[in-house]
Amino acid sequence: MIEWMQTHRKWLVITIWVATIAFIGAGFVGWGQFNLASKSSTVAEINGNTEVSIQDVQEIYNNLFMDLNQKLGGKLDDATAEKLGLKQQAFKMAIEQGLLREYAKNLGLYVTDEEVAKAIIDTFKDTKTYKKYLQMNGLKAKEFEENLRKQLLVQKLTQALHLKPGKTETLSIASALYNADNISIRVINKNSVKVNINEDELKKFWEKNKDKYKSPEMYKIAIVKTPIKGVVTDKELKEYYENNKNEYKNENGEIIPFEKAVDKVKKDLLAKKSLRNAVLSYKKLKEGAKNYDLYTLPLNNNLIPSDKMQELINKGYLKPFIKDNFYISALLIEEIKPKPMPFQKARVYVLKDLLNIKTKDALINQAKYALKNFKGKNIGFVTKYDANKIKSLKPEEATEFLFNLFLSDKPKGFFLIPSQNPQKAVVYQITEQKLLDENKYKQNKAQIGILTENLLNSQAIDDLIKELMQKYHIKSYVK
Repeated sequence: MIEWMQTHRKWLVITIWVATIAFIGAGFVGWGQFNLASKSSTVAEINGNTEVSIQDVQEIYNNLFMDLNQKLGGKLDDATAEKLGLKQQAFKMAIEQGLLREYAKNLGLYVTDEEVAKAIIDTFKDTKTYKKYLQMNGLKAKEFEENLRKQLLVQKLTQALHLKPGKTETLSIASALYNADNISIRVINKNSVKVNINEDELKKFWEKNKDKYKSPEMYKIAIVKTPIKGVVTDKELKEYYENNKNEYKNENGEIIPFEKAVDKVKKDLLAKKSLRNAVLSYKKLKEGAKNYDLYTLPLNNNLIPSDKMQELINKGYLKPFIKDNFYISALLIEEIKPKPMPFQKARVYVLKDLLNIKTKDALINQAKYALKNFKGKNIGFVTKYDANKIKSLKPEEATEFLFNLFLSDKPKGFFLIPSQNPQKAVVYQITEQKLLDENKYKQNKAQIGILTENLLNSQAIDDLIKELMQKYHIKSYVK
């Protein structure tokens, strides 16, 4: 592929498409520091020509961290991220992006200043919004635009290499999606399983697992609340609105008239007026004044949002931010580490865990017995998307069962549903199979085409990166 592209680069047609600009530089999230052997801001070089900066890695890490943190309900911390290898994953992805940029340069691709400007206008609509975004995130225009240029260069390359799937590829994906099984099932409910637990058994289980039952990590925090209040005149409101009217737009991007925006304008103006007092209170707090209230809070609480708590843990302080009708400033006083709970405090959690373990074991034994003496209800032919055909399961349960079924190569067996905290066992037997449900394929032909195209191009880029890994010289400055 590389040799072909080098030979035919003059025929490449490049187009640009920018849907969004990814999260960039919104503060370091639990990163720590690289140990660099050389070049303080460069973590790697490709062919001595393309640099991969620590900022490149940091931005990818931030995105990975925030995405996973959202999926975990705001419960992701630095230690967990470290165990999951987020740092290494971010470094690997940054190197891959660097490889693609170097390859794009070798093909003679580049991004003009006009293309960068167009991407900014397409995203932010006007210069004022763009500058405010930079200011809010503590970014310099030069750094932001250089990062954007890198992204656009990779987009140019991927569009130049874009492949269209043929009929064979599309039918292969369709068969994987819409092959059908004729199945019979029997559902065993958890509430039909009875288990007994005595106190001695409970204490033995706690003794064996007591390190699992710890008090939550808590944080002693000095907090200053500065109320957002004051008096504003109609004249001040109108002047503030006129100077900031681009901030008051509806969902269609149209500026909201003053009369309809006045409540929001008043709130924003009072926040602006109250900021000085909040900053003064924050400075006094950092200088050791006793102007605070002391709180002991877990990571997830109703006073400080989880992202701000993470910032507080990392930095040790929080500059004023708005929460409800207050500015909140904070100083971390003490981190209270978790410690094992005594049996009586841990008992309710221990009982729940042991009950789940014994119930799951009993459910498995019942499912094994039912499989040996199988008598199930025939559902007929189903694909992995026919959850509505299984009336004895809730929609989400049927969906999980069918996806497990079509991942399995066993003609009969059972699955615990849901897998993490089983409430049911579904025993099944497959009596017949069809390679492709033609009706399903016809109904979803357009979506299958898009999916096939995405999979084909994703695999092509993966293959290209593997080839570039072998072809290009990568020099790492990370110890």
